[in-house]
Amino acid sequence: MVTVPMEYTAVVYQTTTGRVLYDVDMVNDPTWTASLNGASEAWQLATPLEDNTDRVRVREWAERQFSSVAVIWNGTVCQAGPITENPEFSMIDDMPVAIITGKGFWENLNGRVLHNRTWNPTTGIASSTADLTIVDSLPNIAREIVYQATNMTVRTGSALPVDLPTPVASDTNTRTYHGYETASAGQRLQELTQVEYGPDIFFQPYLVTAGSTRYVRHKMLIGNPYLIQGGAPPLFDLGSSMVDLAVAGDSSPLVTTSFVKGTGNEAGQLYGYATSADLIGKGWPLLDFVDSSHTSASDTATLNSWARANIAQFSRKMEQWKPRILLDSDPRFGTYIPGHFGSYVVNDHPWVPDGMYTSRILGYSSAGVGSEGVPLIEHQIEAIPVTN
Repeated sequence: MVTVPMEYTAVVYQTTTGRVLYDVDMVNDPTWTASLNGASEAWQLATPLEDNTDRVRVREWAERQFSSVAVIWNGTVCQAGPITENPEFSMIDDMPVAIITGKGFWENLNGRVLHNRTWNPTTGIASSTADLTIVDSLPNIAREIVYQATNMTVRTGSALPVDLPTPVASDTNTRTYHGYETASAGQRLQELTQVEYGPDIFFQPYLVTAGSTRYVRHKMLIGNPYLIQGGAPPLFDLGSSMVDLAVAGDSSPLVTTSFVKGTGNEAGQLYGYATSADLIGKGWPLLDFVDSSHTSASDTATLNSWARANIAQFSRKMEQWKPRILLDSDPRFGTYIPGHFGSYVVNDHPWVPDGMYTSRILGYSSAGVGSEGVPLIEHQIEAIPVTN
């Protein structure tokens, strides 16, 4: 078996139980992305097909949805989740390979309708027994969504290897999810993260051994609204742990007023509304933003909360930075996760003024290798307010 020496490894595990089934041979470094709130999480690897034994084995384990893959670097799981596409046959350096592609844990929740976990399908999806009403704090509502989606009492196959956190203090936020809306648990969870003061959510994958059997599990971390971070933010220094810093153009909308469309149409259209005079007071024109991504929502207070969140996010001039970090440098990968804050020290950059800038790490992804052959990751960080 010809493979390239590397610090990356990968394993295949059963999606429903987390039990590791196989170690995966790879011909080069995998690609992967991990992010806060389930945004754009993915992974891909190439496994060799040098003989019939390889072909039989890969065709056995590379089953969409049944199998999941964990990408690991020096014992830390970078990304893990279900295979989502049939394997693709290709050639890399004259070697036949199978390209295996998948997503993160959140994809499991995207694939199941949210309803009351005790609902019996024989009563019909429009039955009130399919409806789920939760009155609690936003973090606890997030936890309950995942609990309901992974602990069904009538429908089989709902279990997933996820660790739910201890509930936090309760509150009076109310969410009613009607079964007839047939929205997925993943969609409802993501909507919850998008409201004003909505909780950050990250499913942190990890390896554990029970007896002689290895398992991949996913720890559900829920912020209130941010994830808890102990100590000072990790420090990344340009020219040291930070190899370079790209500044991308920002095409996100600049907004003074947000309308969020809910359910209904014409005169019966529900909508949320929020506005800010900050930019107008500085000479900007009126800039309306219509958000049509929540048209199944029927609660005006929730729609208003999404509108306020849009104003908070899009009412400032921002720059989008893309720092690339050495994977083997301090602070060590695995000591921080998406949702934590990081501090970035910048000196002698052709565009960014010297200084230390602190921003939330929204995610990170594989980004090739550095000059010494050390793997790099690129941080996706919260946009930085522009100072001229």
